[in-house]
Amino acid sequence: MLIFDNPEFAVACHPRGIGLGFFDGVHRGHLELLRTLVFESHRMGIVPAVLTFPERPESVLRPNGSFAGYLCDLDDRLALLSDCGISETHLLTFDRTFAATDPVEFLNKYLKSRLRAKLVVVGHDYRFGRDGAGNVELLRKWAEDSQVRLIVIEQVNQGGDRISSSRLRQLIVQGHVDAAAGLLGRPYSLHGKVIQGRRLGSKLGFPTANIPIPPFQACPAYGVYATRTRVDGRTYDSITNVGLRPTVDAAAKHPLAETCLYHTNQTLYGRDIHIDFLQRIRPEMRFESVAQLGNQVNADLQQVQQWHRESELCHEKARISGVPVYVLPTDRFVQAAIHFVFYLPLKKWQAASMALLSRVLAASCRRYPSRVELARALDSLYGATLESSQERQGDLQLITFSAEALRRWIDGSSPFSAVCDLLFDVLLDPSLDEEGLFYEDIVETERQNLMMELSARENDRAKFAYDRCLDIFCGDQPQGLSPYGDLESLQSISRHELAGAYKTLLSQCSASIYLGGSIDSDLLEACLARIRQLPDGERAKIRPSEQPSPFDPAEPAVRLEKRKVEQARIVLAYQGLPPYFSHRSIAVTFLNSMLGGDVHSLLFDVVREKMGLAYSVFSSHLRSLSAMFIMAGVTPEKVDHALEAIRDQLARLSTGDFDNSLFERTSRMIETGILSVNDDLSSMLAHQMYGHLYGRLMNRKESLDALRSVTPEEVSQLASGLRLVTCYVLTGMDNEAQK
Repeated sequence: MLIFDNPEFAVACHPRGIGLGFFDGVHRGHLELLRTLVFESHRMGIVPAVLTFPERPESVLRPNGSFAGYLCDLDDRLALLSDCGISETHLLTFDRTFAATDPVEFLNKYLKSRLRAKLVVVGHDYRFGRDGAGNVELLRKWAEDSQVRLIVIEQVNQGGDRISSSRLRQLIVQGHVDAAAGLLGRPYSLHGKVIQGRRLGSKLGFPTANIPIPPFQACPAYGVYATRTRVDGRTYDSITNVGLRPTVDAAAKHPLAETCLYHTNQTLYGRDIHIDFLQRIRPEMRFESVAQLGNQVNADLQQVQQWHRESELCHEKARISGVPVYVLPTDRFVQAAIHFVFYLPLKKWQAASMALLSRVLAASCRRYPSRVELARALDSLYGATLESSQERQGDLQLITFSAEALRRWIDGSSPFSAVCDLLFDVLLDPSLDEEGLFYEDIVETERQNLMMELSARENDRAKFAYDRCLDIFCGDQPQGLSPYGDLESLQSISRHELAGAYKTLLSQCSASIYLGGSIDSDLLEACLARIRQLPDGERAKIRPSEQPSPFDPAEPAVRLEKRKVEQARIVLAYQGLPPYFSHRSIAVTFLNSMLGGDVHSLLFDVVREKMGLAYSVFSSHLRSLSAMFIMAGVTPEKVDHALEAIRDQLARLSTGDFDNSLFERTSRMIETGILSVNDDLSSMLAHQMYGHLYGRLMNRKESLDALRSVTPEEVSQLASGLRLVTCYVLTGMDNEAQK
């Protein structure tokens, strides 16, 4: 990200999308604005940029006003903006002279002339210019006159209240760091260089790394916290005390954060550390003696260790060769699991080669050079599984290698440790011939298996109709390509090309690793050692709002095709839903469930059950495309009636013509789905992966809060915004054609 800190300095004359705001903390409300800015800027082919201030304007306008401190310093704020995909940040000095700027002068001088804004994105309550006279209405008129596109982000709520930096500061200074994490989308953190202390912690058996809390940053309420501490790219469970240490230093005036990394014995003096605050355990206390303090610290440590074991908070444990390694600690399951996910641009030939490659890799390794031998090895691990899968998410192809096994066997061995080693053998030590190529018999077997699956999909008329509609809906864009490739490409892939694809997969593709279960330090270190064997390379970073990429469907189309079928197949593709990272995603889930996503839905209850117009009818939300698909199987003579009935049900949702009981049943169904995610370890890991991919990672409580905030009016509003783009009907051939 480029940073410009001189408002008079000449900048490149390319058109920009501009986000306006201060963005202290870059919380979830800010993320909605920033991701919309990046998403729409890429759609328009312009540069996403932010215009902001190094210091908060209130420090000039109300210098004597109370202020609990920044949520992050300027360097962290800039880093967070860069992580969102912002290409440029322009810093303006806010002083009395600037504060007196006329609102229209500000817009013309900075947005229009200097930055060539073609898009402006602001929050609903944005104010600017002298005395805050500039508001959204003035900005809207200026944008219309200047032919600038304006997007106003509506208020983003969580837990029934608006997400704001001031609300976050209040939560933090009160010690509610767990609630603050929900608003930020990440834990609140402090960072600094470790300083020399009195070494009292070491004498008590709890060595601590101490950092002074900057006076300008919001300080968590004094007390003891369950924390995680990041040092040199690694993350460790820790316990942290924030405060003045009244038992040992009655004269102290400046608070310290004293953190104990109880699983490592590193010397941290002079090193930079980041402390993530997760849960407050107790307030700071004064004890009558150091011995009493030591006893309490020991009790605190036991409580924090138990909290870490039971919290089930997935977090990045390390980052190696550009690959983040996430760990989801849980003791609720007897098994553990690992998912190794690769992210690739979806391209026709590459999709076929990577789909074939993933199956060839999962079939053998040098240690077990055939599928039979590999299967026997897995059987010996008491039912362990190892498999590969391919899927499409927008214009991305995801290749996942996953393994699952018992964490411990009765003899003390670890089947999961063994299957992890086997998974890395499959990826990093494949079975190759003297030329360094995959063995021909394995390649041909997997090629034929994949081609048969593709042929079977084409012969399944429901899947064929869906694929055809998606292809028409997407036009020549990659979002319509199959993640399994196509028959023509699969037939042409040589073993040399497959070897090239293997090198690309390991050295160039974005990747992430998810470990779940009771993962001890020995197993983690063993996994990290294998990950270090990945070849070095430039890995593109997947950022929500950049990838999956913005998508615009092809031109509206109605297509009728005839084949030998007994059931006609209807597929309708609608556009107009919020982007995949939107906070309104849960409301879209409501819409899909009420329309046709569940057995209580209007399409199922009315079109299928009451009207008898369809053998099957349902809807599906294609999140990465902001689209809703409706699929139905009907007799050929009922196609027109079914289409009319489907349109009627969508119209009912649009106008709010539905019983509240439908809304309540939907709420209960979605709640059950949210709760059931935690019943299965692989589902929990998949939830984390999709949350990171889409930028909407929420824990169970946050998801339930979001669920309860949805209203029937919001569902109707979303339904009324749907626009039919593609109508595809696959029906039977007439008698003459059949002859």
